[in-house]
Amino acid sequence: MRIQSARTSGILKSLLAVLLPITSLAATGHAEPGRAQLSGVVFDPSSRAVVGATVTLTDPATGSSQVTKTNDQGQYRLPELPAGKYELKVRRSGLAPFLETITLMDGPQRMDVTLQIPTRKESVTVPAAVQPHGLPLAANTQTTGAGDWSRDQSAAELLADTPGVSLRQSGDLASAPMLHGMGDERVKLVVDGLTVSNSCPNHMNPPLSYVASSSAAEVTVMAGITPVSMGGDSIGGTVIINSPAPVFAGEDENWHSEGVLSAFFRNNGGGYGPDLTAWVANHNFSMGYSGSWADFDDYSDGSGHKVTSTYAQTTDNVVTLAAQDAGNLVVLQAGLHHTPYEGFPNAQMDLVRNIGESLNLRYRHDFGWGVLDARGFWQGTWHSMNIGEDKSAFPMSMWMPMNTHGRDSGYTAKLEVPVNNRHTLRLGSEVHHFLLDDHWPAVPGTEPYMAPDPFLSIYHGQRTRLAWFGEVVSQWNSKWTTLLGIRNDTVWMNTGQVSGYSDMYAADAEAFNAVSHARTDINLDATALARYELNRSTAFEIGYARKTRSPNLYERYAWSTNWMASGMIGWFGDGNYYVGNLDLKPEVAHTVSASAAWHDAAKKRWALKVTPYQTYVQDYIDADLLATTAYGDSTFAQLRFANHNARIYGVDGAGNVTLWDSAKSGHAEITGVMGYLHGDRLDTGTGLYHMMPLNARTGFEEKLKRWSAGLSFQAVDRKSNVDSLRFEPQTPGYGLLGTHASYDWGHMRLDAGGENLLNRYYELPLGGVNFDDYMAGGWMGQIRPLTGRGRSLYIGLTLRY
Repeated sequence: MRIQSARTSGILKSLLAVLLPITSLAATGHAEPGRAQLSGVVFDPSSRAVVGATVTLTDPATGSSQVTKTNDQGQYRLPELPAGKYELKVRRSGLAPFLETITLMDGPQRMDVTLQIPTRKESVTVPAAVQPHGLPLAANTQTTGAGDWSRDQSAAELLADTPGVSLRQSGDLASAPMLHGMGDERVKLVVDGLTVSNSCPNHMNPPLSYVASSSAAEVTVMAGITPVSMGGDSIGGTVIINSPAPVFAGEDENWHSEGVLSAFFRNNGGGYGPDLTAWVANHNFSMGYSGSWADFDDYSDGSGHKVTSTYAQTTDNVVTLAAQDAGNLVVLQAGLHHTPYEGFPNAQMDLVRNIGESLNLRYRHDFGWGVLDARGFWQGTWHSMNIGEDKSAFPMSMWMPMNTHGRDSGYTAKLEVPVNNRHTLRLGSEVHHFLLDDHWPAVPGTEPYMAPDPFLSIYHGQRTRLAWFGEVVSQWNSKWTTLLGIRNDTVWMNTGQVSGYSDMYAADAEAFNAVSHARTDINLDATALARYELNRSTAFEIGYARKTRSPNLYERYAWSTNWMASGMIGWFGDGNYYVGNLDLKPEVAHTVSASAAWHDAAKKRWALKVTPYQTYVQDYIDADLLATTAYGDSTFAQLRFANHNARIYGVDGAGNVTLWDSAKSGHAEITGVMGYLHGDRLDTGTGLYHMMPLNARTGFEEKLKRWSAGLSFQAVDRKSNVDSLRFEPQTPGYGLLGTHASYDWGHMRLDAGGENLLNRYYELPLGGVNFDDYMAGGWMGQIRPLTGRGRSLYIGLTLRY
């Protein structure tokens, strides 16, 4: 256990004095704790002992943890513990994690745990000690199990059932999460501590495309108000995806090995592929491998129409080396990601190659008086766009190679110090450096449009961010918890001289090259949260956050007003044309949010949570109209990125009810999630782009011994609040029915199910337009919204050892 240092440095005391409120709330005294012992056995759903399960016991007062493994009989033992409240977490590959708050009394206590079959997503209540900000209402965490990718080819799809989250559909691997109507780079996306940038003018390789859904062991979503220790350079919130923690041998083992092998097949689009995770370890050293391969063809919508350019293929490989000893943990990950092709039906171009190589080094050390967690990372990305195989058959297709090379590097360092039994101080620093070259080779014989010279879109673009933060979490008494934090992010941006294919681009290039490109933004963030536990069944939370995001390289430096060149810039799926703006200011979002949560005293029978929120965004990066053009029956806009004030407000809701729970009948419950939001630009009163309409998801789930099965229903209202500047289309409402079932033999599990069982035709509210169909008609018809997948059946098989 962590031992509180008798001496706290003067620097830490000074920082704490700045961050703590001036007046303290009354707090009850703390008696000297007694000693306790905890032991038990971990079982699988068929009541067999689980060997090598990781058992973690976390002290909420200090954040410190004790970790052990179950032995050959599935037994674990944690001796010599101070009596008090703890968070018990039990994990084993291929089974759903167990998490529960327990109270230990003096003397020995026994607690047996049964790990269940993982469903598509196991949603858990996040305890205060686990969340970095100490406030469980401020975040939603999903834990996933092997086999989740039977339906979810994209890691972003794992977020679909989380309150406050909607998905912007693009390529089959490139869906992006929208948190309260804000997505892409307005959301901070972190994968195993890495901050990865889009290295594409159409954002065809978003950060979550570099991780397979099968490698995502835990997903944490913080929509809206985000602690400064987890945010930075974003205004919509934070999504954190972590792969499984390194596996080490237990006390009674010399060597330990385990692994999971999965495979899936989906009929609509012909998706299939295998996945393998394997570990071998002793007490101090561990080596793991995670690999996946998946292939998808074009799917058909509910009317039987083939939606072209929805094909994809991807391969992910990650090797992990880890070592631990005496409070030290070192983890080194090396990754290789390869997407040889991926179609984009809502864009003029497709991905024809994307290679990502990454290194990620983590060091964690418990000093006794505090914990240091530091990471250093690097990723190189080689990305190419062009006309894919489907678009090449269209009458108006063109050959236009576009190559980008992006390099991300940086570090994060976080220090957590429990100053006393009431206050925990967190300090940290980050550096993220991004280099980008966007080069479009000349196409012989196309002078002067795409020859004789190459087109330099972004030349030696640089974006460097240096951040520091400090925050304090205070547990004033059994009812009140607060969090206060401040953060500074300084962003330096610059780019080199550019040029076009020929003299027809010279005027824009000369005007851009004649002025300084260097820009410096000094951004300030602040977060204040308070949580009040009224009683064992009711809790409230209220908070305010100021968050800031600086423009990306394309928003500032996309320099050409030529129609064809500007048509290659834009990650919105709307078919429009975009031009950068050197004078853009950072976005500053002011968010106020409140939550109320009700549940039964044991937190096992029922729960309900409601969260209204409002965000005012100063200098929201939207667009101004430069010109319009008509092709056939459709009109498109050329737009320049521009700052305008905006407002977004809405409400999230989530709940669950246990219908029955017994050894004979199993466990059955109903779950539900709903979301409503509205966004508008304040100077014009027009809707903001990609605002999800009112939507709800409900599900019935039953688990009985080795069986798990359920039904789900998603309802989406008509989308009428649209962005008229971008000619965003309205979409009708729809409802989708799905089902799933699993059977577990202990070391093998079979998953099967279906989505959109009634084969409904529906248009995606956040899917943009179907540019493929428009190009197939020779650019002469009416452009239509992208349609969703029709009836889709899947099957998956998982083997554990």
